[in-house]
Amino acid sequence: MMIIELFSVLFCAPILIYACYSDIIKRSVTNKLWLFMVAIGFPVALYNFFSQGTDFLICFTYSVLFTFALTYLFFRLGLFGGADAKCLIAISVLIPVQPDFAFVYHQYAANSSLLLFPFAITTLLNGAIFSLCVPIGLFVYNVLSLSRGELKANLRYAFIGYEKSLEAVSGMKHTRLVHLYDDDEEGGDIKRSFIFGGIEIDAEVVEALKKYHAQGKIGDKVWVTPELPFILFITAGFLSALLFGNLVFCILLSLLV
Repeated sequence: MMIIELFSVLFCAPILIYACYSDIIKRSVTNKLWLFMVAIGFPVALYNFFSQGTDFLICFTYSVLFTFALTYLFFRLGLFGGADAKCLIAISVLIPVQPDFAFVYHQYAANSSLLLFPFAITTLLNGAIFSLCVPIGLFVYNVLSLSRGELKANLRYAFIGYEKSLEAVSGMKHTRLVHLYDDDEEGGDIKRSFIFGGIEIDAEVVEALKKYHAQGKIGDKVWVTPELPFILFITAGFLSALLFGNLVFCILLSLLV
């Protein structure tokens, strides 16, 4: 059992690392990676079924269905992209249950709550914890760079973005505009609306912002939010899940014992 688990992990880890590299450089990940993982995952699952019986089949089915349902919901809600959902589904096929060599998993293995989540969902939860570093880091940056009045006026944006000059925005990559600027009436005021997920910054948007600034309708700075590939956090969640299991339960249980 340990050998087949080790094979699955050693097969999966390099694919995730390459996916991170591809997403950072190209901002896209080929579906061939996830199809490759699934193509290897099903023979591995078949071997585990013959060696472990219906207990494994139940865990495997639960892993795939739970992961598919949750990731599809998150994808439809716009919480992450299609590649992230496909990645987690592929992990659910290849590694449906928590590998036995996780360090902290053994310590709390008797606690049945650890078995509520398939390994792919544990990976997602751990990745979500790591992703919290981004809003915390942005808030610290804004606290250090903004005046108290500016921070108070823009507190709701301080966790998701930062201010940037119009000149700098025109050359930025992998960054989105926090607000939509709408000029409904000629010569009227600009309506600034917060848009969940941000607005793509293209030449037309930059030109409009510069025009509004030249007309004195907006200042020389706008709020932007970075586009960070969530696959980075999934990979961090994957590695931490291997070493420590479900970080949420580990933290909660460590506080209770």
